[in-house]
Amino acid sequence: MSYKDYERPSVATDIITFGIDSERAENKRELDNKQLKILLVKRGEAPFKGCYSLPGGFLRPEETIEEAAMRELAEETGVKSAKLIPLKPYSKIGRDPRGWIVSCAFMALIRTIEPITSVNSDAESSDWFTITMDGDDISIGEGEIVIKSHEDTAESSQLAFDHGQIIFDAFMKLKDEVVNHDIIFDLLPEYFTIADLQKPYELITGKREAAANFRRKMTKKIEETEMYDNGGAMHRPSKLYKRSSEQK
Repeated sequence: MSYKDYERPSVATDIITFGIDSERAENKRELDNKQLKILLVKRGEAPFKGCYSLPGGFLRPEETIEEAAMRELAEETGVKSAKLIPLKPYSKIGRDPRGWIVSCAFMALIRTIEPITSVNSDAESSDWFTITMDGDDISIGEGEIVIKSHEDTAESSQLAFDHGQIIFDAFMKLKDEVVNHDIIFDLLPEYFTIADLQKPYELITGKREAAANFRRKMTKKIEETEMYDNGGAMHRPSKLYKRSSEQK
């Protein structure tokens, strides 16, 4: 039997984009508020028109799946530079009402920027949403999107396709990578304070630690610089650090 005798699926890609946002504290004596955010697009076409989904689209001829992911991310959100990390393929029957479509999902880690949707995109708009773990479930925004976990599966009625499952899997992988592989540094600027590092770490892992304990844990992973952060709260400027060259 020739390979031409087999039916072939369409191949697509979906990108789960995480970034750290820093909001200025109203009280200058307090540290800036750090939030973990995810980038979603509002669909401008059927199916699921008007619903939020992950940035993504179909693979084109003469294009690798990684190139397709970066192209779709740029078209739908304006993000043109990001670290792509493969997640896994999604091929559940009926996952897309348009037909047999297999999606290769990627995580993208960037510093939060203002999203811009291309006029050539099928997305209506793109927006950053705060994402947090609430028990075993995931909350996005001010609770307007909730991803419910059910043992090994997850779903959300507010998201298109099976994107609730994909986001849940990505968050779990991000948590594992932060704990075991120091991927937290890919969400930070080149230079950062200990607080800049600790807050996102705690947001993602769900574990709070005393500042002294956290500093000791990170001793071999960071290097002290001669620079200071003078834009924070009204107290002694904080020392700036960078990722250890041995950890890159």
